[in-house]
This record gives sequence, structure tokens and C-alpha cells, in this order.
Amino acid sequence: MSEWKTVSLRQELIKEIEEAIKTGRYRSISEFVSEAIRLRLEDLMRAEGISAEKRKELLKTPELLLYTPKHTWAQITPEGNIRVGVSDYAQRHLKGIANVMTEAAGKEINKMEPLGVAETWMFMFDLYAPVSGKIVKINDKLKNEPHLINEDPYGEGWIAEIKPKNSLVLEQELKGLLGAREYNKWVSRLEGRLKE
Repeated sequence: MSEWKTVSLRQELIKEIEEAIKTGRYRSISEFVSEAIRLRLEDLMRAEGISAEKRKELLKTPELLLYTPKHTWAQITPEGNIRVGVSDYAQRHLKGIANVMTEAAGKEINKMEPLGVAETWMFMFDLYAPVSGKIVKINDKLKNEPHLINEDPYGEGWIAEIKPKNSLVLEQELKGLLGAREYNKWVSRLEGRLKE
């Protein structure tokens, strides 16, 4: 008679991912998971018959990021920091960003507190922290090229990185953020109110 063996699928999966990381293809588990999710989303859209152009448009609000109702996004970096930027929706409403001012690296910040300001020729827009922690990096390129936020809000236009206080606090705070679908619904409701 064969013996039953309890196996933790999660541990086996983590071991396989760690092996893939050793090959140099991925820098971290989160990078592996991010790519796996992106590829799965593309497969599902392809199966639904969604054209390549429409797939690109649908993925414009990246699925792998989390969002605040204040239009900032959060992304976990390979180092375990949280990279912060503004959404494409926000940058479209902040045309002509002329200056970006942030708190200095080393400053402790709480979730949903302003960590800086984006300034256009007409008004100023507060940039809210999606998580609590210490600001450890500022995107220095924005000092001379604030327009990067308008040109590439999810890439070169990132604003700062926050080192979370601890993993338990981070886990709770990330649960309170919006996924891409929820964020897009929030923006649609907001747009509806603006048009009335």
C-alpha cells in the first residue's frame, strides 16, 4: 500500500522560482510573479480574440501595480522597496509638469500623507504615499526633466522609493490599495461626476 505524503505546493513552487532566479533570468520572486501574471493576462486576452492594439491599450494601466484613490501607484522593487509614481490618468490632468518637489531621502512618511508636490503652470498637485516607511530614493532625473512624468508615468517618471516599516504593516497597507480594475472603476466614476 502506498503512503500518503503531504506536500506544500507553495514551497515547491518557491524552490522552482528560486532555481529560475539562479539562472539570471529573474532578479527576484516578485519579478518572476509579475511576468507570470502579465503573460497570463495576455494569453487570456488573446483567447478572447482581443486585438494586439486593444491589448496594449487595456494594459496601459498596468495590472501589476496597486493604486491609491489619490492617483499614485505602488510597485514592489527587487530590493523590497515600494516605488511610487502617478497614474497615467493623473499625468493627463497634470499636463506640462514644470517642477516636482519631494521630501528628502531619510524622511519617515505615513500612508496617504503627501510625500511631495507636482507643480504645473496652473496649480499644484499633492503626491500621496501609498504605504508607510522611510523615503530611501528620489528620482533625481525629475529635477531637470519633470516632463518624464507626462511622458512615461510608469517607467522613467517614477517619483520616489519607500522602505516599508515592516512586512506586517506593509501587507495590511497593500491590502487597502486598489488593483488596476478597481482603480479604473474609480476613475470612471470620477469622470462621470466631473462631466455632470
